[in-house]
Amino acid sequence: MTINTKSRIIVVDDDKAVADTIALVLRHAGFQVSTFYEALPAAQHALESSPYAVVTDYSMPKMNGLALAAWLRDNCPGCKIVIVSGEAVPIEKESKGALNFTVLQKPVDVRVLIAAVQGAS
Repeated sequence: MTINTKSRIIVVDDDKAVADTIALVLRHAGFQVSTFYEALPAAQHALESSPYAVVTDYSMPKMNGLALAAWLRDNCPGCKIVIVSGEAVPIEKESKGALNFTVLQKPVDVRVLIAAVQGAS
C-alpha cells in the first residue's frame, strides 16, 4: 500500500506520551490520525469515521485492546487492527486465533510500526 494522506488511523493508548508519540510517527508517515486515551471513545469514533486501521495498546482500563479488537471486528468490518503491548505472547494465546490482527512488542521500531499499519491484518 502506498501511504495516502487520506488513510484514517485511530491510535488508542492510556499512556498519553505513548499515544501521542505513535500518532506523531504515523502523521509524519502521511496518515491522518485521531488519538484517544481510552478505548470506548475510540470505538465510538471508529463507528463515525470508518478508519483504515486502529493501533491500540493492550493493557488499558475499562476495555483492553483485545476487547476493542473484538468489538471492531463486529462493528467496523474491514478495519485493520494493530495491538502494541509489552505482553505480545499472552495476547496471542488469549485470543486463541479468534481475531485477525497484528501484535507488536513494545518498544516498537518506527519502521516496523509503519509497515504493520500499512499491511495490518
